[in-house]
Amino acid sequence: MLYLSQLLKTKIRDSSEKVVGVLVDIVIKPREGQYAPLLFLGARKKFSRQILYIPLSAVAALAASEITLRLRAANISPGAPKEGSVWLVKDIFDEQIVDVEGARVVRVNDLKLGLVEDAWCVIGIDVGLSGLLRRLRASWLDVFHLFEPSLIDWRKAQRVKGALRVDSLSDDLIRLHPADLANIIEDLSTKHGARLVRSLGDTVAAQVLEELEPRFQKILVDRLGPEKTSHILEKMSTDEVADLIQMIPPKEAEEILAKLHGRKLTSVEQLLRYEDNTAGGLMTTDLIRVKPSWTIQQALEEIRKHSDSMRSVLYIYVVDDAEVFQGAVSLRRLVFADPRQKVSELLIKDHPYAVLRVHYSIRDVVRIMTKYDLYTAAVLDRDNKLLGMVTIDDVMRHLHPQA
Repeated sequence: MLYLSQLLKTKIRDSSEKVVGVLVDIVIKPREGQYAPLLFLGARKKFSRQILYIPLSAVAALAASEITLRLRAANISPGAPKEGSVWLVKDIFDEQIVDVEGARVVRVNDLKLGLVEDAWCVIGIDVGLSGLLRRLRASWLDVFHLFEPSLIDWRKAQRVKGALRVDSLSDDLIRLHPADLANIIEDLSTKHGARLVRSLGDTVAAQVLEELEPRFQKILVDRLGPEKTSHILEKMSTDEVADLIQMIPPKEAEEILAKLHGRKLTSVEQLLRYEDNTAGGLMTTDLIRVKPSWTIQQALEEIRKHSDSMRSVLYIYVVDDAEVFQGAVSLRRLVFADPRQKVSELLIKDHPYAVLRVHYSIRDVVRIMTKYDLYTAAVLDRDNKLLGMVTIDDVMRHLHPQA
């Protein structure tokens, strides 16, 4: 194995055995999903601050003991790193990176180099203690060889330094579960976490923001600013938006609310009227409402129309023309029913005690949902009009914010 730390400060000799300088850095050009080929060796002469960039094509051998060139120094045409190039020591060492496979944030302690199709490339990242000891020239401290290299495949890592763009994110990172992305963002610095959120699409960013702990949500919203935050909040569930609005300063909350529109704004303002520890404060207004006179086909079309904006759809809720709650129909029953049937024929008349009133306390909500084994429960006002629903997930998040 050959590590970058073993090469640093190694003498570089040309074909005449003349010392050109010592290695101080290596320049690469990252390629998405590929090992990064080495482009230039950065050589510095003794007592000089100038760096000579030697193309890899001029290198005959790379070894920890010595680096040799194919030509005399006078015959080498120095290169110049182009835009988009990365310096391994200056830009990568000690930086935070995302280990996509392990869904974690780690620190770069060393870099493993190797030949890939006869070209020298960066192929691995050592994030373990062995890499740090190697960097410090203190590997001798590991006399019992307890610290094995902890390597991450270069292709499975995602840099977080600098401005991230959507097209620069690896596909593997984008495919991570929002909860894993949230854990990664919580491990990053605030600056890098905000950049990562900015680089995600608004829908994914909304899912990730919902998974973050409240204190991280508040910090990120401050970093993202009202404009970007409002775009993300448009994709979030209304109850999550209302909770977030309540945490941030009033002036900033007003700026964000001013950028929300239509049904989303109306729903959020409605939820903000209720106390946190009540059914009204817990509920979401993101649900599917249908009429009892609709056919099953019409109900299914309504689900298709709105399901993308819903966290989940387990039931549809049936209301009359005055929005008075009539009951619920499970998605399972809808799927297996004759499309020509009326919704009223499948209607499940909830037990009067298995619904929630908007003023119920969290204790009442837990008692009722536990007693009747409810995954979701309709929330009604005093006139039996449907206001929203509470899910068991909402209850768990309230009782255990870290869950």
